[in-house]
Amino acid sequence: MMSNSLPGIRINSVGDRYVATFEPEFLDATYALVFSETVNGAVALHRFAKMIETEYGKRVKFHIGDELLPMKSRLVADIFTGIGVPQTAVR
Repeated sequence: MMSNSLPGIRINSVGDRYVATFEPEFLDATYALVFSETVNGAVALHRFAKMIETEYGKRVKFHIGDELLPMKSRLVADIFTGIGVPQTAVR
């Protein structure tokens, strides 16, 4: 049974890259994307979020690590505002 909550993608930094993870509540698995702060990285994040959005039929919600706010990259920040619901910081 699927939950009514929005699917969430957690974003954290690892060195000079980002890691986006998604953990479906009904699977014992984690989907992950490692990307950089580039145009290609922004496109990869967009496709990752769209893949999840298409599977669930709902917009995704981004949970962003405090160390990433405010976003340095306008490209990455635009993905958050263009695809997902408002971003929330992760403590």
